Amino acid sequence: MDKIYYDANEKNVATVVIYKKAAQSKAYADASCTVQLSTDELKNAFIKGAVIKLDDGSFVKPIKYAEAESVGSVYYIKPNAGTATSADIDSLVAAANP
Repeated sequence: MDKIYYDANEKNVATVVIYKKAAQSKAYADASCTVQLSTDELKNAFIKGAVIKLDDGSFVKPIKYAEAESVGSVYYIKPNAGTATSADIDSLVAAANP
């Protein structure tokens, strides 16, 4: 069993917010969507229970983290506005680690 420890600077942090900009699929670190998360940052946020704030102001919980060609992605479920009983799976992608 692997153990995941909080860093000292996360002592009183309740959760981390990943931001999504309208019409984009990038994962951002700031509300103004100017700083894209790196793969390491996105993975760390997912493991520690981050939430995603969508461009419409709603919050969703990521359900999966995956890496392809050293670029991380988180996946989330978003209710489909067209049908009450359906949903869409979407993803946000990080920048490759420097």
